[in-house]
Amino acid sequence: MKNPLWFWGAFLLFFALMFAIGLPVMMYAQASYPVPLESRSPPGWAMTLLVASLSLWLVLLYVYVDTLVLAGVRAVRRMRDILAYGEPRNARIEQVVSLPGTVDGFPQLRLRLAFENLSGTPITDELVLVDSKPMQQRYEVGRTLPARLSRSPGAYPNMSLEGGAPEINHGTLWLRAAIGVFFMALVASAYGVAWHLQNDGLGWTFFSLGHPLLISPLVLCAFVVGVRLLLRRLQADAAGNALKYRGVGTVASIAEVRQTGAFFNEQPQVEFQLGFTDVAGRAQRAVIRRYVPLIGLARIPRETMDILYDPEDPQRVQAVGW
Repeated sequence: MKNPLWFWGAFLLFFALMFAIGLPVMMYAQASYPVPLESRSPPGWAMTLLVASLSLWLVLLYVYVDTLVLAGVRAVRRMRDILAYGEPRNARIEQVVSLPGTVDGFPQLRLRLAFENLSGTPITDELVLVDSKPMQQRYEVGRTLPARLSRSPGAYPNMSLEGGAPEINHGTLWLRAAIGVFFMALVASAYGVAWHLQNDGLGWTFFSLGHPLLISPLVLCAFVVGVRLLLRRLQADAAGNALKYRGVGTVASIAEVRQTGAFFNEQPQVEFQLGFTDVAGRAQRAVIRRYVPLIGLARIPRETMDILYDPEDPQRVQAVGW
Protein backbone atom coordinates (compact mmCIF):
# COMPACT_ATOMS: atom_id res chain seq x y z
CA MET A 1 0.00 0.00 0.00
CA LYS A 2 2.78 2.46 0.84
CA ASN A 3 4.43 2.57 -2.60
CA PRO A 4 1.16 3.26 -4.50
CA LEU A 5 0.36 5.99 -1.98
CA TRP A 6 3.72 7.66 -2.56
CA PHE A 7 3.21 7.40 -6.34
CA TRP A 8 -0.26 8.92 -6.27
CA GLY A 9 0.87 11.55 -3.77
CA ALA A 10 3.67 12.66 -6.12
CA PHE A 11 1.29 12.49 -9.10
CA LEU A 12 -1.31 14.66 -7.38
CA LEU A 13 1.38 17.07 -6.13
CA PHE A 14 2.60 17.62 -9.70
CA PHE A 15 -0.86 18.60 -10.90
CA ALA A 16 -1.51 20.60 -7.73
CA LEU A 17 1.63 22.67 -8.39
CA MET A 18 0.66 23.12 -12.02
CA PHE A 19 -2.86 24.28 -11.17
CA ALA A 20 -1.80 26.19 -8.07
CA ILE A 21 1.06 28.17 -9.59
CA GLY A 22 1.26 27.90 -13.36
CA LEU A 23 -2.43 28.31 -14.20
CA PRO A 24 -3.22 31.23 -11.81
CA VAL A 25 -0.12 33.16 -12.98
CA MET A 26 -1.01 32.72 -16.66
CA MET A 27 -4.66 33.64 -16.15
CA TYR A 28 -3.79 36.68 -14.03
CA ALA A 29 -1.19 37.89 -16.54
CA GLN A 30 -3.68 37.67 -19.39
CA ALA A 31 -6.79 39.06 -17.69
CA SER A 32 -5.81 41.26 -14.74
CA TYR A 33 -2.31 42.67 -15.33
CA PRO A 34 -1.65 45.54 -15.19
CA VAL A 35 -4.33 46.52 -12.69
CA PRO A 36 -6.25 49.63 -13.80
CA LEU A 37 -7.02 52.27 -11.22
CA GLU A 38 -10.76 51.59 -11.17
CA SER A 39 -10.21 47.86 -10.53
CA ARG A 40 -8.01 48.29 -7.47
CA SER A 41 -9.24 47.04 -4.09
CA PRO A 42 -10.02 49.36 -1.16
CA PRO A 43 -6.98 49.57 1.15
CA GLY A 44 -8.69 47.76 4.06
CA TRP A 45 -9.90 44.89 1.86
CA ALA A 46 -6.50 44.65 0.18
CA MET A 47 -4.75 44.34 3.54
CA THR A 48 -7.27 41.67 4.63
CA LEU A 49 -6.49 39.62 1.52
CA LEU A 50 -2.76 40.13 2.05
CA VAL A 51 -2.98 38.82 5.64
CA ALA A 52 -5.03 35.85 4.41
CA SER A 53 -2.43 35.12 1.75
CA LEU A 54 0.47 35.26 4.22
CA SER A 55 -1.46 33.06 6.68
CA LEU A 56 -2.02 30.38 4.03
CA TRP A 57 1.67 30.33 3.13
CA LEU A 58 2.54 30.01 6.83
CA VAL A 59 0.15 27.04 7.11
CA LEU A 60 1.94 25.39 4.18
CA LEU A 61 5.30 26.09 5.80
CA TYR A 62 4.09 24.49 9.03
CA VAL A 63 2.85 21.40 7.15
CA TYR A 64 6.17 21.10 5.31
CA VAL A 65 8.31 21.41 8.45
CA ASP A 66 6.06 19.12 10.49
CA THR A 67 5.84 16.42 7.78
CA LEU A 68 9.29 16.41 6.20
CA VAL A 69 11.60 17.81 8.88
CA LEU A 70 10.22 17.18 12.37
CA ALA A 71 8.57 13.85 11.50
CA GLY A 72 11.98 12.19 11.19
CA VAL A 73 13.03 13.50 14.60
CA ARG A 74 9.78 12.24 16.16
CA ALA A 75 10.20 8.84 14.49
CA VAL A 76 13.67 8.36 15.96
CA ARG A 77 12.48 9.41 19.43
CA ARG A 78 9.52 7.05 19.11
CA MET A 79 11.72 4.11 18.08
CA ARG A 80 13.95 4.69 21.09
CA ASP A 81 10.90 4.61 23.35
CA ILE A 82 9.75 1.38 21.69
CA LEU A 83 13.14 -0.24 22.28
CA ALA A 84 13.06 0.80 25.92
CA TYR A 85 9.44 0.04 26.81
CA GLY A 86 7.93 -1.89 23.90
CA GLU A 87 6.15 -5.26 23.95
CA PRO A 88 8.58 -8.07 22.94
CA ARG A 89 7.74 -10.17 19.88
CA ASN A 90 9.42 -12.55 17.44
CA ALA A 91 9.23 -11.35 13.83
CA ARG A 92 9.79 -13.64 10.85
CA ILE A 93 11.27 -12.14 7.68
CA GLU A 94 9.01 -12.76 4.69
CA GLN A 95 10.68 -10.49 2.15
CA VAL A 96 13.90 -8.49 1.81
CA VAL A 97 14.24 -5.66 -0.73
CA SER A 98 17.47 -3.71 -1.29
CA LEU A 99 16.77 0.00 -1.60
CA PRO A 100 18.77 2.36 -3.83
CA GLY A 101 21.43 4.48 -2.18
CA THR A 102 23.42 3.98 1.00
CA VAL A 103 23.68 5.63 4.40
CA ASP A 104 27.29 6.18 5.53
CA GLY A 105 28.29 3.50 3.03
CA PHE A 106 25.88 0.87 4.36
CA PRO A 107 23.00 -0.60 2.31
CA GLN A 108 19.36 0.16 3.04
CA LEU A 109 16.87 -2.70 3.25
CA ARG A 110 13.10 -2.91 3.41
CA LEU A 111 11.89 -5.94 5.34
CA ARG A 112 8.40 -7.38 5.37
CA LEU A 113 7.95 -8.98 8.77
CA ALA A 114 5.27 -11.33 10.11
CA PHE A 115 4.47 -11.25 13.83
CA GLU A 116 1.63 -11.12 16.35
CA ASN A 117 0.18 -7.73 17.21
CA LEU A 118 -0.67 -6.55 20.72
CA SER A 119 -3.87 -8.63 20.68
CA GLY A 120 -2.08 -11.78 19.52
CA THR A 121 -3.40 -11.55 15.94
CA PRO A 122 -0.91 -12.40 13.16
CA ILE A 123 -0.13 -9.38 10.95
CA THR A 124 2.62 -8.23 8.60
CA ASP A 125 4.31 -4.87 8.30
CA GLU A 126 7.31 -3.31 6.60
CA LEU A 127 10.40 -1.86 8.24
CA VAL A 128 13.21 0.11 6.56
CA LEU A 129 16.64 -0.18 8.13
CA VAL A 130 20.34 0.29 7.45
CA ASP A 131 22.38 -2.93 7.54
CA SER A 132 25.57 -1.89 9.35
CA LYS A 133 26.96 -5.46 9.21
CA PRO A 134 26.09 -6.75 5.72
CA MET A 135 28.76 -9.47 5.82
CA GLN A 136 26.88 -11.27 8.61
CA GLN A 137 23.79 -11.70 6.38
CA ARG A 138 21.49 -11.17 9.35
CA TYR A 139 18.44 -10.35 7.24
CA GLU A 140 17.49 -13.37 5.16
CA VAL A 141 14.03 -14.63 4.29
CA GLY A 142 12.79 -17.14 6.88
CA ARG A 143 14.92 -15.89 9.77
CA THR A 144 13.25 -14.88 13.02
CA LEU A 145 14.34 -11.69 14.76
CA PRO A 146 13.51 -10.34 18.22
CA ALA A 147 11.44 -7.18 17.96
CA ARG A 148 9.43 -4.80 20.11
CA LEU A 149 6.04 -3.22 19.46
CA SER A 150 4.77 0.13 20.66
CA ARG A 151 2.35 -0.27 23.57
CA SER A 152 0.49 2.82 22.31
CA PRO A 153 0.44 2.36 18.51
CA GLY A 154 -0.29 5.26 16.24
CA ALA A 155 1.88 7.22 13.82
CA TYR A 156 4.79 5.39 12.16
CA PRO A 157 6.89 3.68 13.49
CA ASN A 158 5.18 1.12 15.72
CA MET A 159 7.88 -1.56 15.70
CA SER A 160 11.62 -1.81 16.08
CA LEU A 161 14.09 -4.67 16.01
CA GLU A 162 16.00 -5.50 19.18
CA GLY A 163 19.54 -4.15 19.15
CA GLY A 164 18.66 -1.41 16.69
CA ALA A 165 20.25 2.01 16.98
CA PRO A 166 17.83 4.54 15.47
CA GLU A 167 19.57 7.65 14.22
CA ILE A 168 18.56 10.72 12.28
CA ASN A 169 19.83 10.94 8.71
CA HIS A 170 21.31 14.39 9.11
CA GLY A 171 22.11 14.71 5.40
CA THR A 172 18.49 14.20 4.40
CA LEU A 173 17.31 16.43 7.22
CA TRP A 174 19.55 19.32 6.16
CA LEU A 175 18.55 18.85 2.51
CA ARG A 176 14.85 19.09 3.35
CA ALA A 177 15.49 22.12 5.54
CA ALA A 178 17.45 23.78 2.72
CA ILE A 179 14.62 23.09 0.26
CA GLY A 180 12.17 24.65 2.71
CA VAL A 181 14.33 27.78 3.06
CA PHE A 182 14.65 27.99 -0.74
CA PHE A 183 10.88 27.93 -1.23
CA MET A 184 10.41 30.48 1.56
CA ALA A 185 12.85 32.77 -0.23
CA LEU A 186 11.03 32.13 -3.51
CA VAL A 187 7.66 33.10 -2.02
CA ALA A 188 9.16 36.20 -0.36
CA SER A 189 10.70 37.18 -3.71
CA ALA A 190 7.28 36.76 -5.38
CA TYR A 191 5.78 39.27 -2.92
CA GLY A 192 8.67 41.66 -3.60
CA VAL A 193 8.33 41.37 -7.38
CA ALA A 194 4.53 41.84 -7.18
CA TRP A 195 4.99 44.97 -5.05
CA HIS A 196 7.64 46.39 -7.36
CA LEU A 197 5.62 45.82 -10.55
CA GLN A 198 2.11 46.58 -9.35
CA ASN A 199 1.97 49.01 -6.43
CA ASP A 200 2.27 52.19 -8.60
CA GLY A 201 2.46 54.23 -5.41
CA LEU A 202 -0.90 52.95 -4.22
CA GLY A 203 0.31 50.25 -1.85
CA TRP A 204 -1.23 46.78 -1.85
CA THR A 205 -4.46 47.90 -3.50
CA PHE A 206 -3.56 45.73 -6.51
CA PHE A 207 -4.22 42.67 -4.32
CA SER A 208 -7.53 40.96 -5.16
CA LEU A 209 -9.31 37.63 -4.76
CA GLY A 210 -7.84 36.44 -8.06
CA HIS A 211 -4.19 37.30 -7.30
CA PRO A 212 -1.83 34.31 -7.68
CA LEU A 213 -0.29 34.99 -4.26
CA LEU A 214 -3.71 34.20 -2.75
CA ILE A 215 -4.98 31.53 -5.16
CA SER A 216 -1.76 29.47 -5.14
CA PRO A 217 -1.54 28.81 -1.36
CA LEU A 218 -5.32 28.27 -1.26
CA VAL A 219 -5.12 25.49 -3.88
CA LEU A 220 -2.09 23.92 -2.18
CA CYS A 221 -3.87 23.94 1.20
CA ALA A 222 -6.85 22.24 -0.44
CA PHE A 223 -4.45 19.64 -1.85
CA VAL A 224 -3.01 18.96 1.62
CA VAL A 225 -6.48 18.53 3.10
CA GLY A 226 -7.47 16.23 0.23
CA VAL A 227 -4.41 14.01 0.68
CA ARG A 228 -5.05 13.66 4.41
CA LEU A 229 -8.69 12.76 3.81
CA LEU A 230 -7.59 10.18 1.23
CA LEU A 231 -5.09 8.63 3.65
CA ARG A 232 -7.79 8.45 6.30
CA ARG A 233 -10.19 6.81 3.83
CA LEU A 234 -7.52 4.24 2.88
CA GLN A 235 -6.67 3.68 6.58
CA ALA A 236 -3.06 4.61 5.89
CA ASP A 237 -2.85 7.23 8.64
CA ALA A 238 -2.04 7.00 12.35
CA ALA A 239 -5.54 5.72 13.19
CA GLY A 240 -5.24 2.94 10.61
CA ASN A 241 -1.80 1.95 11.92
CA ALA A 242 -3.10 1.89 15.50
CA LEU A 243 -5.96 -0.42 14.50
CA LYS A 244 -3.55 -2.73 12.72
CA TYR A 245 -1.29 -3.06 15.75
CA ARG A 246 -3.91 -3.46 18.46
CA GLY A 247 -6.89 -4.88 16.54
CA VAL A 248 -8.38 -8.28 17.34
CA GLY A 249 -8.58 -10.67 14.42
CA THR A 250 -11.75 -12.56 13.56
CA VAL A 251 -13.77 -13.84 10.60
CA ALA A 252 -16.79 -11.71 9.69
CA SER A 253 -19.76 -12.85 7.66
CA ILE A 254 -20.65 -10.66 4.69
CA ALA A 255 -24.31 -9.64 4.75
CA GLU A 256 -24.25 -7.42 1.65
CA VAL A 257 -21.84 -6.26 -1.07
CA ARG A 258 -22.56 -3.22 -3.20
CA GLN A 259 -20.82 -0.51 -5.21
CA THR A 260 -21.14 2.94 -3.66
CA GLY A 261 -20.82 4.82 -6.96
CA ALA A 262 -17.53 6.47 -5.91
CA PHE A 263 -14.38 5.96 -7.99
CA PHE A 264 -10.65 6.55 -7.49
CA ASN A 265 -8.39 6.27 -10.55
CA GLU A 266 -11.30 4.53 -12.33
CA GLN A 267 -11.46 1.93 -9.55
CA PRO A 268 -14.95 1.52 -8.05
CA GLN A 269 -15.52 1.69 -4.33
CA VAL A 270 -17.15 -1.43 -2.90
CA GLU A 271 -19.01 -1.48 0.42
CA PHE A 272 -19.19 -4.60 2.58
CA GLN A 273 -21.84 -4.94 5.29
CA LEU A 274 -20.28 -7.21 7.93
CA GLY A 275 -21.41 -9.12 10.98
CA PHE A 276 -19.15 -10.72 13.59
CA THR A 277 -18.92 -11.69 17.24
CA ASP A 278 -16.41 -9.92 19.48
CA VAL A 279 -14.35 -11.50 22.25
CA ALA A 280 -17.11 -10.75 24.77
CA GLY A 281 -19.60 -12.76 22.70
CA ARG A 282 -21.58 -9.72 21.54
CA ALA A 283 -22.88 -9.52 17.96
CA GLN A 284 -21.44 -6.57 16.08
CA ARG A 285 -22.16 -4.86 12.77
CA ALA A 286 -19.61 -2.88 10.76
CA VAL A 287 -18.98 -1.48 7.29
CA ILE A 288 -15.81 -1.62 5.19
CA ARG A 289 -15.36 0.36 1.98
CA ARG A 290 -12.53 -0.49 -0.40
CA TYR A 291 -11.47 0.65 -3.87
CA VAL A 292 -11.17 -2.46 -6.02
CA PRO A 293 -9.49 -2.76 -9.47
CA LEU A 294 -11.95 -3.63 -12.21
CA ILE A 295 -10.16 -6.92 -12.94
CA GLY A 296 -10.50 -7.85 -9.26
CA LEU A 297 -14.24 -7.35 -8.92
CA ALA A 298 -14.95 -11.00 -9.73
CA ARG A 299 -12.63 -12.15 -6.94
CA ILE A 300 -13.88 -10.05 -4.04
CA PRO A 301 -15.10 -12.08 -1.03
CA ARG A 302 -18.84 -12.74 -0.94
CA GLU A 303 -19.38 -14.88 2.17
CA THR A 304 -16.70 -14.23 4.79
CA MET A 305 -13.81 -11.81 5.34
CA ASP A 306 -10.84 -11.80 7.71
CA ILE A 307 -10.86 -8.53 9.65
CA LEU A 308 -9.28 -6.67 12.53
CA TYR A 309 -11.58 -4.76 14.86
CA ASP A 310 -10.79 -2.26 17.56
CA PRO A 311 -11.53 -3.86 20.96
CA GLU A 312 -12.42 -0.40 22.34
CA ASP A 313 -14.67 0.47 19.37
CA PRO A 314 -15.80 -2.66 17.47
CA GLN A 315 -17.37 -0.52 14.74
CA ARG A 316 -13.86 0.36 13.55
CA VAL A 317 -12.68 -2.53 11.40
CA GLN A 318 -9.99 -3.22 8.84
CA ALA A 319 -9.81 -5.94 6.18
CA VAL A 320 -6.88 -8.38 6.33
CA GLY A 321 -5.15 -10.18 3.51
CA TRP A 322 -6.59 -8.49 0.42
